[in-house]
Amino acid sequence: MPLQTLSSFQEAFLSGKSLQKNFIHFSEQNCQELDIWIGRICRTVSLEFLHEILFTILNELLVNGCKANAKRIFFKSQSLTITNPKDYSVGIPKFKHEFGYQRNRIFQELEKTDLTVFVEAQNFPHFIQFSVTNNSKILDEERQRIESRITSSVRYKNISDAYSESIDSEESSGLGIVLIHILLRNSGIKDKFFELETTDDETTITIRIPKLLIPPETQNQIRNLLVNEVAGLPPLAPQIQKLIQEARSKDMDWNGLSKTVQKEPAITAEILKVSNSALFGSHTKVVLIVDALKRIGIRNLESIFLTLGARKILNGRYHSQLSVWSHSIRTSMYSRFLGEEVSSFSKYAEVASIGGLLHDLGRMILLSLDLAIVNQIRIFRSDSAKEISEWVEEYMLGITHSDIGLLLGKKWNFPDEILDIIKYHHKPWQCKSKNLPYCQMIYLSDILAGIKQGKGNYFTVEPEILQTFGIQSENEFHALLVRFQNRYESHRMEFEELI
Repeated sequence: MPLQTLSSFQEAFLSGKSLQKNFIHFSEQNCQELDIWIGRICRTVSLEFLHEILFTILNELLVNGCKANAKRIFFKSQSLTITNPKDYSVGIPKFKHEFGYQRNRIFQELEKTDLTVFVEAQNFPHFIQFSVTNNSKILDEERQRIESRITSSVRYKNISDAYSESIDSEESSGLGIVLIHILLRNSGIKDKFFELETTDDETTITIRIPKLLIPPETQNQIRNLLVNEVAGLPPLAPQIQKLIQEARSKDMDWNGLSKTVQKEPAITAEILKVSNSALFGSHTKVVLIVDALKRIGIRNLESIFLTLGARKILNGRYHSQLSVWSHSIRTSMYSRFLGEEVSSFSKYAEVASIGGLLHDLGRMILLSLDLAIVNQIRIFRSDSAKEISEWVEEYMLGITHSDIGLLLGKKWNFPDEILDIIKYHHKPWQCKSKNLPYCQMIYLSDILAGIKQGKGNYFTVEPEILQTFGIQSENEFHALLVRFQNRYESHRMEFEELI
């Protein structure tokens, strides 16, 4: 069955329509389908941070729903009454063995029945709702197990602690139910976020994820703090501004520009270093500044000057941001590699590679500020964590590093293609301008580069973007990643000298 287009999927979900996926049985074979579905929902409502957690939760609930149905089929085949405590104690060890070693046989029997399990997702103004239903009544033992998992969640301060310890060794880890309680228990949400409902015909577990966990006044306080921080940054250095003006001039003269550059020894050194780097595919070294400028090219000079000016200001003001620059240069080079691999994108590679250097500027500001007023951040991370997840910032604060970067880019008069890259590098499908190809390249390159830091995977990527670049399978994605990683690592010191 062809994958529904992202635009039609998002339109349906945002309209409040209930989206549903049905399974006769749910196992590892269904995980890819579920992962893509959850990813699209999270991207639609800008809650990408929740992708992995929601997959863990819904995967477990679906597996447990499938198990519940399979258990009833098995007990019936053994002439045991599942509601009889004596029969239950006799049958459950046999079922666990059968489900572990003869699962396909149980699934074949399930297919002959009308027992199913399905998941529904629905968008509401202030929360998104997921419900997992199987058409069999819950047993007392099953209900007690769920309640014990809820109780056990109190032991954990944050999600990291829960991941590091196995919760339940009897029938499943119970991690999903624990996660949802850790996620929301201290959020101040008054409505029920977890419900278990059962009738004689169905059992449904419903979870509700609020779109905002902090009061609006606190969110506004944080937004104002960040906006004021950007407003308080100094303008680009006068010499950088003069170079940008000359590069933009219709009467720009290479010799005249080179003379202006050479008046600033530090900028001269940077221009020579950049022009001789892999950023511009250099094979022979240039030593004259005029040749260096020509190699960079009129189309890229403005952005290179902006990058040099921005880096000087940000490095002087914000400390310990080497990881952001390191990720940015990797993203930059991956976008160049992508242009070399996919011929239809080759003409966009140079601008995209410069955009890769600048796409995460907003993260420097966000990660450097004291956001202690958002006490709930403790829920999401371990006490030793040095920084919050880039998606926690979006979920908790209501403002993203892309928003901040855009403010910064406008303050410093970045060109339109760079502004679009900053704004849409996580959501290229929202870009409606001619700069869409740049945004698509940085989106994919950013995810590929992030995998080195344990962020993202094949299922993180919107399927339409994979198709755009001709990536048809997880194996092809992995092969592309390995090629990029090997190319980068073979020249890593040279690339990172640009930082």
